[in-house]
Amino acid sequence: MNKFKKFIQILPVLSLLGLAGCFGSTFTDLLISSVKLTPANPTVAVGATQLFVLSATFAGGITDRESAKDVTWFSDNTTVATIDKTGLVTAIAAGTAHIEGNYHANKATTLLTVTAAAGVAIAAAGDSRMLQVTNLRTGQQMIFAADGLRDLITVSRGGTMSGSGATANDSEVSVLPEHGPAWIAIDPGGKYLYVVNHTSKSVSVLAIDWKTGALKAVPFSPFAAGAKPWSVEVDADGLGVSVAHFNSDEVSRFQVDPATGAMKLFGEN
Repeated sequence: MNKFKKFIQILPVLSLLGLAGCFGSTFTDLLISSVKLTPANPTVAVGATQLFVLSATFAGGITDRESAKDVTWFSDNTTVATIDKTGLVTAIAAGTAHIEGNYHANKATTLLTVTAAAGVAIAAAGDSRMLQVTNLRTGQQMIFAADGLRDLITVSRGGTMSGSGATANDSEVSVLPEHGPAWIAIDPGGKYLYVVNHTSKSVSVLAIDWKTGALKAVPFSPFAAGAKPWSVEVDADGLGVSVAHFNSDEVSRFQVDPATGAMKLFGEN
């Protein structure tokens, strides 16, 4: 019997006695059958932290939780999440990042999803063309209303919509060259306003400036939405948008770039 096979047989005993480490990293490398990270594929909100743990399974079936200081940690998207030498992730921005732990040249990877922290409270006015939105960070309020006849969005800051024309706190933003804005939605972070243009069969995406009340089209807006787009709904994490179509069960799914607000169909390069 060679030394390697003999070592495998006695490894469980050595591990129980705490002596396996005495044989050095070379044996350790050879005898690791797999490693994994816990938790697997977690979801956290912006600003939250998440501790990862790496466990190694050795020949013979013994699984040990390894010390974080013996693991090399890595995030492939540090604009979304960073990770320190203790395995603690800090969520920076909405999006996804692959988190990797490397133990004696054995790698384990999991997908971390960071969702937008709830930034606004939304009160629908019983009309798909109007939303009353409160910024939870600042307490500011804005009301957005789609005017399909004039192809624009009206923004009212710090009060209710004026029934007799614009006030000093009201502004109007055109969606031209698109026509027929009739259904609006806002993402949970309060960064982007989504406008379904019925006549033009498109969705305009407008970035919201809470300081000035201004709306500005994001890159590549408007976005083609298919035949007879009717309504728009933003996912709770702000990373996806669903567009329903008139008199149809079809729902078009779009992926959102959280940094820019730009949309593309899921599966599209």
